[in-house]
Amino acid sequence: MNQFFAFFICVFLCGYSVHADRLHDILPEFEAYVEKVKQTWGAPGVAITIVKGDETYIKAFGEREVGTGKKIDTNTVFQIASLTKNFLAHLFARLVQDGKVNWDDPVVKYIPQFFIGDDDVTKKFTIRDLLSHRSGLPSFSGDTFWYVGFSQDEMISGLSKLPLKNTPRAKYGYQNHLVGIASLVAEKITGKTIEVLFKEYLFTPLGITSGGASLEAVSPKQSFFERFLGSSKDLNVAYAHDDRGGVTHKLPFSSLIYLFPGTSGASMSISDYAKWLRFLVNKCAVNNVPLIAPMHSKELITPHIACEMKPDDNQFPGDRYTKIAYGMGHFLYTYGEGDKKVNGYGHMGAFYGTRSLMMVVPEEKLGIAIFSNYGSFRVSFLPEALINKFMDLYLNLSPIDWNMRIKNDFDKVKRINKQFYEAERLQNPKPARKLANYVGRFRNDVYGELSLVVESNKLHLLYRDKKIPLQHYNANQFSFSAYLLSDSFGNSDIGRIEFGSTTGRGLDICSLWTLLREGKDEGLFRRVE
Repeated sequence: MNQFFAFFICVFLCGYSVHADRLHDILPEFEAYVEKVKQTWGAPGVAITIVKGDETYIKAFGEREVGTGKKIDTNTVFQIASLTKNFLAHLFARLVQDGKVNWDDPVVKYIPQFFIGDDDVTKKFTIRDLLSHRSGLPSFSGDTFWYVGFSQDEMISGLSKLPLKNTPRAKYGYQNHLVGIASLVAEKITGKTIEVLFKEYLFTPLGITSGGASLEAVSPKQSFFERFLGSSKDLNVAYAHDDRGGVTHKLPFSSLIYLFPGTSGASMSISDYAKWLRFLVNKCAVNNVPLIAPMHSKELITPHIACEMKPDDNQFPGDRYTKIAYGMGHFLYTYGEGDKKVNGYGHMGAFYGTRSLMMVVPEEKLGIAIFSNYGSFRVSFLPEALINKFMDLYLNLSPIDWNMRIKNDFDKVKRINKQFYEAERLQNPKPARKLANYVGRFRNDVYGELSLVVESNKLHLLYRDKKIPLQHYNANQFSFSAYLLSDSFGNSDIGRIEFGSTTGRGLDICSLWTLLREGKDEGLFRRVE
């Protein structure tokens, strides 16, 4: 065991402890901060639960759907995105406990078409590797495939074409689709869907009744007569929202988040999530009876890979978070300053208009979770501001206005990016060539084929099922609203398509370099003649 992991296990068992229960004393200040943070980020709604010992605090703020006055309550169901990974890891702990799978089984034993890096890496790649973000791929590899609507098979095929950046098991690199492939393994082993498995192995034993992992869980299909009569039931569900030109915009429910429901598709109310937090605080026991034996659950909070974070990282700011690692389905860390530090674990969620964050501090028998129906990582860090503020109050640390610190940094990055792109633009831009010169079919080995057509004297991009009007931006560059390509892209994402030549004569290549940039050609499309 290396020195990092030995130190981590030591501090995890021997951390600072708050002897007095401060929860009741700090709640008024914390609730006022919630209202302030919600306003700053423009979030329609927030739901919070805090578990401390035998006590549970649950409170809801704001609206389910912006501008409607439909209030969020403690039973409102939220999509919680990557908090799902926590459920999946615990599901695997139960499957291991039942003898149905081993952590170090090779993935190809269950998913024969799986391929990563090369033949040798693929043969040795395990379930543990899928769940611990140590594949050797850069962080968020394959997410762009997901955003533009790839199927599960297309995702697995696309993965096989991505070069490894690091030696497997050597470096941390957060992945969504690899955890998704782990969920396919669970389904293959049991012959049941992830939604059924979550309910059978976790939700039902804990008394969680609102938990789901499918589009139907938040947006049930209507019968013909319900649609005809307009008699659909107003479900108590928090709609996803995003920023559109500085305005909070409601999004339709999308199937994208459910491509791999075991990595991003869970949904439930904050009241039910409080039951999950209590389960974690009580070391995976229900009514003092372990649902998952300690020998299996401890695997999830054992460091599997160290996470190298910059000191100014907004998710794990260096003046509070240290010794950051990833187990399986959990980030592990210490939180605090000086001699006031506690050992915690948690996870964040962000996808298509929803944000979530949870933290558990075992030695304090403390857990906290934040749900919000607004943004993604590119839009909102509201949950991080709130959990950091709560922990600072709880531990009586030096005050930091996390809300404004993170928001100002967030806005600064967007401003710098905008200035960078504007600085590259010509003073009086106009197309370098006639629009007809850009027309044609272009192909990329990973992303497939796109086309450019001219209609009504305007260039249009055709990709998969989308037809997007383009605005000329600069020389051989055209721009578009990124969310027209996929709602998974937000208002702050920049849509660009740029044309070029490998011969100096015609335009035989193009690139959507700000959005689609993966694979050995880094998203370059070549003209199909």
